[in-house]
Amino acid sequence: MKTVVIFGGSGFIGQHLIRTLSKNQYKIIIPHQRSTNNAKLRLLGSFGQVIPIRFKTIFDPILLRQIENADIVINLKTQWDERKTTYEKGILDFNIKLVDILKKNIKNNYLIFFSGIGVDSDSHSKRSDAIFKSEKYIIKNLANSSVVRPGVIIGGGDNFLKNLLPIFKISFFIPLFGGGKRSFQPVFIEDVSLGVKKIINNRKLGNHIYEFFGPHIFTYKEFYALIAHNLRVSRYLVPIPFFIAKIIVFILEKTPYPLINREQLKLFTRDNTAAKIHNKLLDLKITSQDTKEILRRIIIKNS
Repeated sequence: MKTVVIFGGSGFIGQHLIRTLSKNQYKIIIPHQRSTNNAKLRLLGSFGQVIPIRFKTIFDPILLRQIENADIVINLKTQWDERKTTYEKGILDFNIKLVDILKKNIKNNYLIFFSGIGVDSDSHSKRSDAIFKSEKYIIKNLANSSVVRPGVIIGGGDNFLKNLLPIFKISFFIPLFGGGKRSFQPVFIEDVSLGVKKIINNRKLGNHIYEFFGPHIFTYKEFYALIAHNLRVSRYLVPIPFFIAKIIVFILEKTPYPLINREQLKLFTRDNTAAKIHNKLLDLKITSQDTKEILRRIIIKNS
């Protein structure tokens, strides 16, 4: 049985990935630092197949042994604010330490790193900068790796729609940051999980970058209108200039559970679409599913 270590495996993407890989009889190790529902994670696979382990630092001896014995290491770990630590420390420094550990392991040193579409062109974001520097360090220092750059991921339980749909249900007015003119290219979570499974099974030598994206490009205005249409409700989309949006987000960040923060707001200031110069789902013989239809199903299920 092959062993996969998944950092950040308790999150939305990780749980879907565990379900997919468990069907292929992988032993799955889930290192975590924050409190998590270990029993729920174990139930995503068969008995003894999914093993959560808590660690304080990446140099914990138990964790190092798991990394050493793993066939593949996947890093989904990320952060969206700097309230506890900087992006430089929480993202870049962690990836540097992980890569340096893998470099010493001659037998198994294949890393799959989750990045995001457009991180190489988003110079105004400290978070994107830390992720892009991580990509470059991985490619420079590991002989074998795959960087996965997904678009906005949608599917059952995704954070994007989970935060957005309740607003459409209770409010007649929907804020549209920057007029909703920017474009994005969402992708279905099951396509992402299948793509990672194919990367693992192929284990193509060398360094590779994959862009995972769906078949449709939406402006945020078009996407919001589609949500209202599927909900069969009338909603007034209120354009909010970015200078006002920044003030609103600054205030929201002072609350214990802000709906949006400054890094997430920056996503609305640029297009989030595939460059189409890297490997894609089709290169893994995967036809991405219709995100319009996926959105319709999600809305029906949550109505």
